[in-house]
Amino acid sequence: IALIPDPLTGMNFLHFSIAPKTLSVDYYEPNDQYFCNLSLAVSLRVKEDIIFQYSKDFPLYFASNEKDKIRASGISIEDSFPVIGGDYQLIILLQNSIGKEFSIFEQDISVSEGSATPQIFGPFLGYKFQDFQSDVHIPFKMINKKLIVDPKNTFSVSDDVSFIFDLINVSESLWNEGRVRVALRGLKKETPLQKSFIMRLRDYTYNKIMFISYSFTARELIPDYYELKLILFDKDENIIDEKKRNFIVSPAEVISHPLARAKGLPLSSSFLFYYMLANQYSKVKALEKAEENYEKAYNLNPGYKKGLIEYAHFLLGVDNFDKSLALIETLKDDDNLKFEYYLLKGRAYMGKGMDEQAIENFLEGNKIYNSDTRLLNSLGICYYRTKQRERALEALGASLKLNPNQEDVKKLVDRIKKS
Repeated sequence: IALIPDPLTGMNFLHFSIAPKTLSVDYYEPNDQYFCNLSLAVSLRVKEDIIFQYSKDFPLYFASNEKDKIRASGISIEDSFPVIGGDYQLIILLQNSIGKEFSIFEQDISVSEGSATPQIFGPFLGYKFQDFQSDVHIPFKMINKKLIVDPKNTFSVSDDVSFIFDLINVSESLWNEGRVRVALRGLKKETPLQKSFIMRLRDYTYNKIMFISYSFTARELIPDYYELKLILFDKDENIIDEKKRNFIVSPAEVISHPLARAKGLPLSSSFLFYYMLANQYSKVKALEKAEENYEKAYNLNPGYKKGLIEYAHFLLGVDNFDKSLALIETLKDDDNLKFEYYLLKGRAYMGKGMDEQAIENFLEGNKIYNSDTRLLNSLGICYYRTKQRERALEALGASLKLNPNQEDVKKLVDRIKKS
């Protein structure tokens, strides 16, 4: 797990790599090919409340002559997503359709947001760097360097020990005079300090979020368990921040590392990250920040209809009916979204107290799809508010047939029957 502020977008991204201990595969004889399908499900929770969740599929195929290599090294799945400040439980579930295998990882994480003091994020360790195009977001990549990681953080003597870290809120004076001390210490009592050196901040490009990478060969170290510590100093030798990470150097000349699989996203689609943040802010009731991120996402790509619909629903929830109506009208000529168009438009009119117009739109939507409880409940309420008692009971009754566990709707039906 690595929480890394991104120098290009300024967002906090949670990166992870998960490697199942076993991997069952099936064989497809016509192509002389092995395969399996891994399904990834990720959620952030605060107690029982889900703040953010998503899923992805990773179908894997490899030729029969690669079988031994895969068996020796294994597979890891990497992914990353932006996250807002807060304390969460992270749950990662990886399921294999072959053999019904699953791996699960849970960890409490804390994401700081809005700090003005200089901080170190990292170090994050891998066994080599790979040059990568800068216009694609992919896990464990900063700017144009991707860190190749092994979740076990174990290195052979022929590997490099590569690490990255970010410095945030760096002032120009700190950049001119500040330094980071890198110290590697063996954790056995008899092992002395193995490596220590100073990195001057002014040797790196100045930015609000400074990204720094470094690499050396593990052969320089005695095989041992190690602690890598970063200490940020100002010009007066005051310690501003320090962070550390543990790793292992094996005496083996070569060890197998899992073959990583990940899906990249072009930065031209970065509007999706703002929708993710907006959704998270909405779940924690930080409504101003949610609307700010929805607006950024929409402005970056007004043609992304799925996001527009999500934004319109959010605006209804904060009683901004006129703005929601303006967004909804852009869906008018999209035949594939007619149901959402009528549902949203009806709910906006309903919120404005224009029940007759709301009913017209709900009825048009119901002609397209007559099994949506949101529409039926809203239609029933509008009928009730316009004194159409029987029609209200009919709409609400249809909703309860679809989902009998709607206690609020049951109470409303009882109230209407008694009126």
